[in-house]
Amino acid sequence: MSAQNSYRYTTPRNAPGGIYDLSPRAVNSRQSDGVLRFGMGVVQGSAPGANVAAPKAASTAAKFEGVVLSSHTHEMDMDGVLTIKDGKTVNVMRYGRAWVRIEKDAEIAYGEDVYLITSGDEAGYFTNKDSEATKIAVSGTFIGASGVDGIAPVELFNGPAPADAPSLAGLSDVDLSTPATNGQTLKYNSSSETWKPAT
Repeated sequence: MSAQNSYRYTTPRNAPGGIYDLSPRAVNSRQSDGVLRFGMGVVQGSAPGANVAAPKAASTAAKFEGVVLSSHTHEMDMDGVLTIKDGKTVNVMRYGRAWVRIEKDAEIAYGEDVYLITSGDEAGYFTNKDSEATKIAVSGTFIGASGVDGIAPVELFNGPAPADAPSLAGLSDVDLSTPATNGQTLKYNSSSETWKPAT
């Protein structure tokens, strides 16, 4: 009789919503507000703190709750599709490492930023592309490449989502009423108490 005599810290492959390794994580129990799938990202539902829902176009990074983890409490339907029905208890990983569903044809690489798709057929899936308005930045990183099975490992961080970098025009003490030209720098004007482009 053979027995397993070696163990790894990580799983070599997994399924959507599977735990990636033994690293620390926070998992919250929530109720599904609509139909969900394992490995998808979810946002606050109609009762924040009590339920979660698939993201919508208006979803923001501040409403992101985490990833739906796989559980033995749900079964496939007669068509072989595994979904989590409305009103069911789900485990949502707030931070930690898990296998997530990724955008079709996405080529994920280690260390890339994570974005949540918020509209279309793949709402709730993750990607490394931020070029469209239907994606929100998530506080995390991909920790492995994508496979042929439509999943990739991600690490969600225990912190806020990244904020957009401020622009000079958004600062209250910078006056860009006269646009800057090549070679100019900002000089302080003590009478107006603002910084202005100058040569």
